[in-house]
Amino acid sequence: MIHWRAGALHEGGVRLDIGSPAFRYGAGFFETILWNGQGPSRLDAHLARLQASLDHFGLVAEPVDYPAVIAEVVRANGLAERLARVNIIVPLEDEDAAMAPLVTAAPYDPPAPDRTYSLRLAPPATLGSLSLHKSMNYMLCYLERRAARALGQDDAVLTQPGGIVTEATTAALLFGDGDCFCTPTGGCRLPSTTLAAVRELLPVRDCTVRAGELRAFRHAYMLNSLQGMRPVTFIGSHAFTPDFATCERCNPALLGD
Repeated sequence: MIHWRAGALHEGGVRLDIGSPAFRYGAGFFETILWNGQGPSRLDAHLARLQASLDHFGLVAEPVDYPAVIAEVVRANGLAERLARVNIIVPLEDEDAAMAPLVTAAPYDPPAPDRTYSLRLAPPATLGSLSLHKSMNYMLCYLERRAARALGQDDAVLTQPGGIVTEATTAALLFGDGDCFCTPTGGCRLPSTTLAAVRELLPVRDCTVRAGELRAFRHAYMLNSLQGMRPVTFIGSHAFTPDFATCERCNPALLGD
């Protein structure tokens, strides 16, 4: 894989100092962006979220012309005319210097149009305010998703004490009946760029959702930058009717088709 770093393209792996905060603690941030065959989808929203996290923690990253660099990396990997997953990774390597971003690109195969998702209901965990940021320290999400996939499910839904539902490990959640929609707001969760875009298309309200109340909803959806909006058929033992029509209505705007 060819990646961009420090003003140039490089092939192969990335070297990190074993004493750096990025290596020792997973200190840093990242964004995952869809290259839709023509350009990076909703890049401005991702860059705004990344910058908000840097500002929150008083960190500075080297300036990068992301539209140009992303296009360069995609072309270098032979992906310019197909779907690709682009990652911007900003590791904290030197506490006294500006952070040096990396840009990567890899092939991405979208799910089939009739694909639905089954999610494991993860046990309650206390999530701190770091969950509000897309940090490189993603251990809890990784472990819960791994546990779900070991059971043949696609992802895990994170919950807080009291059974409060927050999000999936790789996606925001939305519930509804086809006309009215609500998204969980309890606890700490990542500000989803895809959910923000859906709010411009659907009447979404914020609500507290508990695990024991999932049966009250007819439809459930996962939302992220690569997949757009996709129907969920199970969360734990709760079954939902897949709503392909709403997903098909929203996805052209979400994915930049």
